[in-house]
Amino acid sequence: MVVVGLSRARTPVDHLLGAVAVPANAVTGWLKNRGRSTPRPLAMTAPARPADMTFDDIVREAGDVLPGARLRRRLFWRYTLVWRRPPA
Repeated sequence: MVVVGLSRARTPVDHLLGAVAVPANAVTGWLKNRGRSTPRPLAMTAPARPADMTFDDIVREAGDVLPGARLRRRLFWRYTLVWRRPPA
């Protein structure tokens, strides 16, 4: 199972990463679209909700629910969780 999610910033490191991501996100958007106004891709219209758990909370909860899950911070406020079901 693979999850790509967003975590809420709480620590100074979280806020620093978020501050760096803001201009990087704007530059990436401009480079991708070259300043053109484009409609939102269908994938960006899926229902979403604000991040309410910190990365540390997610790591702790995943460890309880999905033993062996691997979590990694990603660009632009994201994280990935990868879990493989243990052999039967």
